[in-house]
Amino acid sequence: MNRHYLATAVLAVSALGFSACTSNQQALTDQPTDANVTVVTPQGNGGVHHPKWSYEGNTGPEYWGDVEGASACKIGKQQSPINIKEVTASSSAAPVINYVQSTNIRIHDNGHTVVYTPTTEDNAIMVENERYVLKQFHYHTPSEHQFGSQSYPGEIHFVHANSEGNLAVVGVMLQIGEANDALRVLLNGTELTTQNDDEYTANGVGLSALAPVMPTFYHYDGSLTTPPCSEEVQWFVSKKPLTLASDQFAIMSDLYEGNNRPIQPQGSRKVEQLNH
Repeated sequence: MNRHYLATAVLAVSALGFSACTSNQQALTDQPTDANVTVVTPQGNGGVHHPKWSYEGNTGPEYWGDVEGASACKIGKQQSPINIKEVTASSSAAPVINYVQSTNIRIHDNGHTVVYTPTTEDNAIMVENERYVLKQFHYHTPSEHQFGSQSYPGEIHFVHANSEGNLAVVGVMLQIGEANDALRVLLNGTELTTQNDDEYTANGVGLSALAPVMPTFYHYDGSLTTPPCSEEVQWFVSKKPLTLASDQFAIMSDLYEGNNRPIQPQGSRKVEQLNH
């Protein structure tokens, strides 16, 4: 595996994101106060980054391969996301998620999505006894991966890297149901971030509440789902979705709706089912 190539991918993935629509002001009113959200000085340009690529028109997914350094989007053979419909049982171990109860999270809207970046390296997953640190997470609405040609309302991508820069991404589907307290704190900061074009930090977020409990994962070799579409990314897509309240999801979808890359050909790749 080319370490320089994947190190570049890590830098690119730290900038991943989802075009802002109108805010759900009523939903914000219903949330707790912003006592757990701290204003921080933006690093560089605190405003929304206007990308050279998008999810529609002449800068949409069909043209991503024309973006400088993103030829893999057009010619790659192991692209993501895919439609998961046939899986092979595997004796390989599922990743072990070690997310902590209290983490400070920087929140930034980069024009593609809202990116949530932990301020420490305390959150990680173990893949075949190797530690992959959580670098950031972000969301897509609707989901990028499909199960049996069916999409979920949304999908969160938890992007991890090991000491050599190799990537492992955990995909968790979003389903409307009971409220999620960890997301509530994050979404307070999300509203403030997008309304003021500033970076905020949400304090004391329990990321363990966002992790699947005793999950079954679908594992395959794929790519980043945004330019540069770098390949050699290990994907672990959770079979069990994460539930959130309808007003919580409304905040997310009001900001970014339709920021999902179309399904890519699976080709000869196998999808393995990993169980704990």
